Amino acid sequence: MERYVIWSNLDLRLDDWRERVLADDPSLAGDEAAMEKRMVELNNLLLLDARINFDEELDGPILAVGEVRVGEESAPVYKVYPSGNPASIFYTDSPLAEYAVDPDGELRSLHRYPGGTIEVRYRVFRENTEPEIQQRLSELAGRGLLAEELLRAHTTRLGEHAARIYKLDIPKEE
Repeated sequence: MERYVIWSNLDLRLDDWRERVLADDPSLAGDEAAMEKRMVELNNLLLLDARINFDEELDGPILAVGEVRVGEESAPVYKVYPSGNPASIFYTDSPLAEYAVDPDGELRSLHRYPGGTIEVRYRVFRENTEPEIQQRLSELAGRGLLAEELLRAHTTRLGEHAARIYKLDIPKEE
């Protein structure tokens, strides 16, 4: 499977959107600035579509494990979404962002800020994972010490849900 982009505003180009923008509002023809503004608005509606598509309660909380990069420096980060609702991850305050399923079936996001980037991978705690284990894994993730084997033993890919929604053929998780 190739990488599947769920939503992105990284490479918006009016030439790619012109037909759609004009179909939405023909009165914008000839006004490039207004067309670009409408392109961004329409693209943001696609992010809302992703929230709607992913709006479901899963078996456990979602663990977001990532890395912040600023210049040559990097640091691990994590966040737990206790609701277990994947719709909650499709929000960003970064000027540029992207949500995609990678070839391994992992749901990931990239957030670009003027000072750096944040890359995130999303996993779902398995139904039988005790809260104490969830807390310990979260702490390890925050220190950059969470081993892949441990992560896989207690979580599943959020990409599984994306594959079901978008009918993607992703590889089985080992």
